[in-house]
Amino acid sequence: MTGIVMKRLVDVGATDTPFTLQLRWDDGVEQRADLSGVIALSRHFAVFSDDPDAFSKVRIINWGHGIAWENGLDYSAENLARIADEQAEEDGRALIEDFQKRFKLTNAQVGQALGYKLSQIKNFKSGHTAVSPAVRIAIHAMKQEPTVLYARMGRDVSSGKLNNLRHISSRIKNSA
Repeated sequence: MTGIVMKRLVDVGATDTPFTLQLRWDDGVEQRADLSGVIALSRHFAVFSDDPDAFSKVRIINWGHGIAWENGLDYSAENLARIADEQAEEDGRALIEDFQKRFKLTNAQVGQALGYKLSQIKNFKSGHTAVSPAVRIAIHAMKQEPTVLYARMGRDVSSGKLNNLRHISSRIKNSA
């Protein structure tokens, strides 16, 4: 990932909720990360479904850049932060507004980036339509890796013509 300052963990512990960790970062922020998806879908982490008590024996490694368990499995702080961020409660309207403001995009450009018509973007922003998990994931991806946004904005999909993005490009570089 580009332009991202790596968070470091200062404390980690299992919660009463199965396969969920309480995280405290070096900036003081506390988050929860539910790793049940990792455990359900990763053949390596599936061992915790057979031995849930082993999950609670977690510790910080690599000066806060990861965690590890007694069975030798480890997980990066970067991935924990991503999971916690994706699972956090978030207002979809605020997410779109922040995305639009950060990259100085028009409503039409937000629509192009997300693959929606202008009317749908207006519905998201007004709260008439809920922002779907897929849209949230796309926005998070573009905020963390602006190259994804660049790829979506190069050509007008309907006409095949290059968009006039010079002003956007300079604004994006200044916001990073």
